[in-house]
Amino acid sequence: MNHTGMNVTFYLPDHQQVDQIEAADPDRDWRLFSTGVQVWVGQTYLRLKHQGFAVGLSATVPSAGIVVMHADHVPRLLAERSLWSNLTIVSARADRPPQPHADIEIVQNRTSAEGVRVLHIQHWPQPGLVRRDPARGTKVENVAFKGAAGEMAPAFASDLWGSRMAELGVQWHCDAAQWVGNAAQYATNWHDYRSTDVILAVRKDLQGRYPRKPASKLINAWLAGVPAILGPESAYGELRRSELDYIEVTSAEEAYRAIEKLKNDPDLYMAMVQNGQKRAEEVSARTCTNAWADLLFRQLQDRVPTSMVALFPKTMRCRVSRMIRRQP
Repeated sequence: MNHTGMNVTFYLPDHQQVDQIEAADPDRDWRLFSTGVQVWVGQTYLRLKHQGFAVGLSATVPSAGIVVMHADHVPRLLAERSLWSNLTIVSARADRPPQPHADIEIVQNRTSAEGVRVLHIQHWPQPGLVRRDPARGTKVENVAFKGAAGEMAPAFASDLWGSRMAELGVQWHCDAAQWVGNAAQYATNWHDYRSTDVILAVRKDLQGRYPRKPASKLINAWLAGVPAILGPESAYGELRRSELDYIEVTSAEEAYRAIEKLKNDPDLYMAMVQNGQKRAEEVSARTCTNAWADLLFRQLQDRVPTSMVALFPKTMRCRVSRMIRRQP
């Protein structure tokens, strides 16, 4: 597949990680893609590359073209780029504050997007995802949380919650890891849904809508063929079309009743699974790849300026503009 126009480079200022990603396959080496930097930069690069798009990955700042990076690395790029570089900077904000020095910001929640400079692209699904074993039918025996340990509401980490699940005839699985940084790999089984019957994910602050967070738990549940019980987050609400998409809860008691209902109502369980199968194509890795390709190889190519002023970094253009205004 040939693409003309501005070069597209993914910037990750870590030679070791660049080498690891270059040799990786997202679905085979899924453990490598468990942090924001690895997912937004490494996985996006590989998915596009595997689809035949002309993209590069570099630990050094390119001199020209479209450069994609995690928000954490924008300051380093600005410090290291050449005075005469001609770059269109695309920053994946993830759950960081806004990055005013980027030309384009990619956010993982539509609530944060404004449609011109700040754009929403769906977060990638879990790479290497293994679907629930269909032979399990509608049984509800294993309920799991898959995510960062510090994000889960404390009620679900208590002995009382485990005891209540046992009384219901359910095993509670907390597949969680403590966050230790973007360069780490985490010893979890976030990809494996073979024996998972229900996903439960409720964050600590039940009053917060978490506008910086993605809809990953719901996306993965649909793709895995597993009903989801989730807290009231904006990203989930943005995707919701019916009550079959997920069950929303605001307390441990509501979560308990939702699990009990799924366990006692096999028709509801199957209806949620079948609905998730229909919604899954909307949130697949291919759909996400197409969205990135459209942005980088169509939308931004059309926006690239052709005047000589584009040869100057924005910071220099601002200084020159101020100097001109000060002239008598």
